[in-house]
Amino acid sequence: MPSMNYDDLFHIGIIVPDMAQGMAEIAKRFGVTFPRPPGTSEVIVRTAAGEAKVGVQAVYTAEGPPYLELIEGVAGTVWEAGEGSRIHHLGAFVDDIEDEVQRLTAEGAELEATLDIRGGLLAVSYVNSALGVRQELLPATMREGMMANLQAEAP
Repeated sequence: MPSMNYDDLFHIGIIVPDMAQGMAEIAKRFGVTFPRPPGTSEVIVRTAAGEAKVGVQAVYTAEGPPYLELIEGVAGTVWEAGEGSRIHHLGAFVDDIEDEVQRLTAEGAELEATLDIRGGLLAVSYVNSALGVRQELLPATMREGMMANLQAEAP
């Protein structure tokens, strides 16, 4: 039985080949705003191929939840842009990331990558399945702070 439900859905991650162009197009097409410029985080990414430190540029819409998160593509990583933009993941808060990863992998999904952001303060896991709908699992302990931060910036 799933430990997450639709109410846990926080955002939809979209990979864009160029951040400025992606922000302009998403704002125009969906009538959303971006209350702050994109930020860059240094992230340690662990995959079956090994570990790498990567700079990732991302920004969230003011409107949500679910928010739209734009991530600028990074070649050779889980954020590979490919041709044009694409929906990359559905991000949701879970009470216990390890338990949720274990449950999903037991159901046949694959743990694609884990991320440590800001010195391990925020651990994230990407889980994917044959259907190709990638889940980004975020710790529920971060929900209140992230939601307050995003809602405070809304116009």
